[in-house]
Amino acid sequence: MVGLTDLQGMTPPEHLFTWVDVDDHLSHLAAAGCWPTWLIAADGWWDGLELVVSRGTEPESVKVWLDEAFGTGSTEWRDGTLMLRLDDPRTADFTGIPVMITPDSDHSDQPRRLPLLREKHITAHLAQPLQRPEMERFAADVQVLAFHSFKGGVGRTVHAVAMADAIARRGGSVLLVDSDLEAPGITWMHKAQGGQVDFSYEDLLSLLQGCSDGDWSAAVDIAAAYLPNQQVGRFAGRGRITVVPTTRRQHLGPPRIEPADLLTPGRSRYFLTEALAALAARADADTVVVDLRAGASELSAPVLLDPRVQRIFVTTLSHQSLEGTKTLLRQLGRRAPALRGIDPASSVIITQYRQDTHEAQAEQARTELSSALLSSLRTPDDDLNDRDDTSEVDADVLSQPLLSPFREELLALPPSWDAVLRVLESCKVSEVLDSIVPAPLTLPSSSKQEKPPVDYSALREHLANTAQPLIYAERKGMSSASGFLATDPLRRLLGDHRTEPPLALVVGAKGAGKTFMYAKACAARKWNAFAEQSGITDVRMDLPVVPVLESDNLENDDLTTQDLRDAFAATHNQTSDGAATSQQIKDRLRNGLSRLTAEDEIGWRKLWLACLAMAAGTPATEDDDAERVLTELSKRSRAVFVMDGLEDLLQSLDTEIKRTALRVLLIDVLAWLRSLRGHPLGLVVFVRRDLVKRAVRQNSEQLLARYEPYALRWNKEEALRLALWVTAHADALPAPMAESEIAELSYDALVDALIPVWGWKMGTERSKEARSHLWVPAALGDFKDQVQARDVVVFLAEAARQSISQTTWEDRVLVPSAMRKALLECSTVKISAIQDESQEIGDLLSRLQQVREPVTVPFSLDEVGLTVPEADFLIESGVFARGNDGRYWVAEIYRHGLGFGSERRAKVLWRR
Repeated sequence: MVGLTDLQGMTPPEHLFTWVDVDDHLSHLAAAGCWPTWLIAADGWWDGLELVVSRGTEPESVKVWLDEAFGTGSTEWRDGTLMLRLDDPRTADFTGIPVMITPDSDHSDQPRRLPLLREKHITAHLAQPLQRPEMERFAADVQVLAFHSFKGGVGRTVHAVAMADAIARRGGSVLLVDSDLEAPGITWMHKAQGGQVDFSYEDLLSLLQGCSDGDWSAAVDIAAAYLPNQQVGRFAGRGRITVVPTTRRQHLGPPRIEPADLLTPGRSRYFLTEALAALAARADADTVVVDLRAGASELSAPVLLDPRVQRIFVTTLSHQSLEGTKTLLRQLGRRAPALRGIDPASSVIITQYRQDTHEAQAEQARTELSSALLSSLRTPDDDLNDRDDTSEVDADVLSQPLLSPFREELLALPPSWDAVLRVLESCKVSEVLDSIVPAPLTLPSSSKQEKPPVDYSALREHLANTAQPLIYAERKGMSSASGFLATDPLRRLLGDHRTEPPLALVVGAKGAGKTFMYAKACAARKWNAFAEQSGITDVRMDLPVVPVLESDNLENDDLTTQDLRDAFAATHNQTSDGAATSQQIKDRLRNGLSRLTAEDEIGWRKLWLACLAMAAGTPATEDDDAERVLTELSKRSRAVFVMDGLEDLLQSLDTEIKRTALRVLLIDVLAWLRSLRGHPLGLVVFVRRDLVKRAVRQNSEQLLARYEPYALRWNKEEALRLALWVTAHADALPAPMAESEIAELSYDALVDALIPVWGWKMGTERSKEARSHLWVPAALGDFKDQVQARDVVVFLAEAARQSISQTTWEDRVLVPSAMRKALLECSTVKISAIQDESQEIGDLLSRLQQVREPVTVPFSLDEVGLTVPEADFLIESGVFARGNDGRYWVAEIYRHGLGFGSERRAKVLWRR
């Protein structure tokens, strides 16, 4: 028998007025899995409640459980009949309905469950999802998309039309169905355009109701004869839209036949959606877009409860709309969850969003809706046994709500189809939908023309062998790695300094490529040569690059930083002693750390200037001579000083003296050089962002904003660009591409160019997996939406290595399973690199790795032994994110390396 503790917090209902309340509460308990094992079914009627129980169940056990479920004192025996109390304020006497206890032998067959929001028969099976369709895909591989909204007037129809238009423009053929039987919208647009209405959705329902033996062929044949008259456009190739209006009737009124009327015995539970897919195939359409009735309506339920349907929910930020959408998503998660990789994931579009006033609200809504979306997506049992689990990434990619900005033009749409499409195009609504538009029939990587065979194993070897040395390219010497990707920050730095030396900070996180860029600048020897190698023209300054400090990770080869210092000293000074070595410069700075104070900012400025003079081969005997020496140098020579490796020298800025030293370099030294007439001397300082913020406590954001154009921020687009560049650099593309072209590619062209590298999706083109160009940045990114260059290169090297032996995939270089396993290696390498390079973050990560008890994300700080300030520091670093419940999440690129588990995965395993 189930006890109170087994009811999982489902408190008794506040009021029981009629059998409807009784029925509803029993349904809730069944869906939550709170029924006792002896209770088989329940049926409520106006005059009583029938409980079907297993044979041998004692009536007193039934009474005890009903008192637990409905509240103490809810039942009484009256004349040998068990009665369940109903609320009646008119009397204090016991009033209620009889409870009939029926042994299971009289009800051996379980009732047939249908895809409706309300199930007529209450059984313990309500705790389980509906029975899945017999076929995992629709006939002819037709894709069915359904747009739904909890409230009307939120832009559902607008986005359904935009989706149909986007698919058609990509070459798809769309059957656009207006199934809103009470308030049609597409129908009026089509009629206002003067479109033909020979066949409607109501006609289809009527014909389907009359079909015998679950055979829709007659209805489909009749419909297909008229649908060609209802096409509204033809786009690229075969792309077109065929409209199925709601009705041919001129007057308004309720529907004569509803979708639920079709769900009769002898037919598939998913008769309607399967018939729509068959109609699309018969009409030579590959996609069905259905505009559903708003609200919790049975008019929409048979479509929404088919897990093969791509369900797209539209909501505004209003509380009612959001809460209704979240509730419906969770209901779908219990009744008809989508299986990841098999069924299309549900999506949510937040409309009427103003970026200037709704940013915080939208972010909160996205978080809540993302959680609800995840509840409607489950991982197949087979994937749960994979110890190299990366389903968290897939879930995050597939559960990101979309934002559709507010546009006044959408508030009052014109009447006709063409006019509406013009408004949608001007408002760029299709761009909002880009990440959920189904894969086109013919992808850019696919061509019907005969292609020469491709040796993918060889391409994978090329990529693995090229990417591996690039992971720590700076350790191979300045000139060993030929070529580099000219990113937007680098191009801006060079382009902004065509006629005068730069005085700038290049800020970036660990692994962003600061040392690599420093090495390439040194390898070029001259500023204009560096610009030319980066594709920047008209840089007139033939100025030498003079390194002052370098990272300890930069190793020497046939060209060293000392070579550059000595060359400048020999050419631009009368002394033949050569320039100071890097070690001598570091020793002088370390001496300053022991003799200068944190308050002596002038002393620190003179010391830094003395280091520049030492690098130029004109050493200042005393710090006080530095300004004079550099001023004299500037009268006869021009140069660009470059500086890297400050974290090696100053480590974690754990003292005020170190913070002062760095702050003076970043502000005062640059200001002094800027004061020299003609700006003859330039200085580029490569420095970690976290060090800047720790050194410059006041106005650090203002300082960072000044040099933001040159910051090495690898956003998702730049990460994709780097992946393509590395692959092209390795000669691993099936169709070679010039490296110089990559920097100029638009985002869409970049995504298309990467399809031969890793495919359109993390599976076959028509699979329901996440899209590869979204999955990779999500897997490698942190909670600051940044992807580090090193992580991209590690990922490519490992994924290529793991793909070499794969022979079943001959349409891409990187195989999905290898990409998933590569994430695990990336996570391990990333944590190891941070532990070597960033003491403060590294120490915290090491402590997290040493937690003895298993940790499941999200977690509380007590579980991992961190303080709130330490957690805040990791949040600032992009490692952690704090949830609304106060628990903490870890970015996937760190979670695997830390050995932390996933709560979502654990819950699904527990359900099994």
